[in-house]
Amino acid sequence: MDLGIENEALAFAVPYILGFIGAMYALLGVYTVIKWKQSQEAIQNLWKRTLVATPLLLAIFTAMHFGTVTWGFLVGIFAIGAHREYCSAIELEDRGMRMVGLIVIIATLILAMNPNLTEMDAFTWVGPNAAGLLGLSLFLGAFGTWSIPIIQDRSENVTSEVGRALIGFILIWFFIHGVFLMHLGEVAVGVSIFAILNVAINDSMALVFGRMFGNNKFRPVLSPKKTWEGVFGGIFSAAVVGYLAQPLLPQLSAVETAGIAVLLAVIGTMGDLMLSALKRDLELKDWSQMLPGHGGILDRVDSFILVAPATYWMMLILGL
Repeated sequence: MDLGIENEALAFAVPYILGFIGAMYALLGVYTVIKWKQSQEAIQNLWKRTLVATPLLLAIFTAMHFGTVTWGFLVGIFAIGAHREYCSAIELEDRGMRMVGLIVIIATLILAMNPNLTEMDAFTWVGPNAAGLLGLSLFLGAFGTWSIPIIQDRSENVTSEVGRALIGFILIWFFIHGVFLMHLGEVAVGVSIFAILNVAINDSMALVFGRMFGNNKFRPVLSPKKTWEGVFGGIFSAAVVGYLAQPLLPQLSAVETAGIAVLLAVIGTMGDLMLSALKRDLELKDWSQMLPGHGGILDRVDSFILVAPATYWMMLILGL
């Protein structure tokens, strides 16, 4: 299918993405017919989730088609929104702590959006894949956040406030690794697509398998609706797609890409549970109501928060 897409990785992936979206709607239609009388509320929520997720998925690949700047801009919007969600959820009132993390994240994103960053003389210190910038931003965010109470000359609630603020900063720092995937040279677009596909397939198929076959609770305290059947269904589906998506990472074999997909699916599930643990501790159902059927931005990107950095550093370790 010739869609006029110049990038080989995108040209390979887009027809499958469209097929995946069509298959999800077909499965949802069948599930609606079979389960309508027993689970009307759950079905309505599934339709709402799918109708919201579809344009988001299309927006992601459209942004990627136009390059690092548009992709970074999209990630940046989600990152800023997620940071605001988190600070509101934990009721972080110290404006200084909120602003330090946000300023560091925005500055890092602006620099990372430059596709020629690693070729500029002034930024040779970031390295060929911009890992140096990631390291510096982590230091500045942590140092800046911890400096606020020192500047204010106060000790009251410092452990609690600094700790909670740092958790939020690190979560968003993890998330913006998504932009840095585009600094991985020839495999940049393919790796980015691979990571996004892994999250989309794992999340979607875990939900489908869980709804259709789920009987055994996986982590009833952290995520009451998650089942072992759903978790294994998501991981298995991610492995299959990882095997088929080998052309996105041509330096690796299909078995190797399937293995990476399994590892990323496990890590993504951990990301989901990590955010769930925070929500349970804060006694929240959702981080916000920004995305109908999904909750907030953090509810939607919870898996990607760990998958993005895991993918980035895994590719560096593998030398790709």
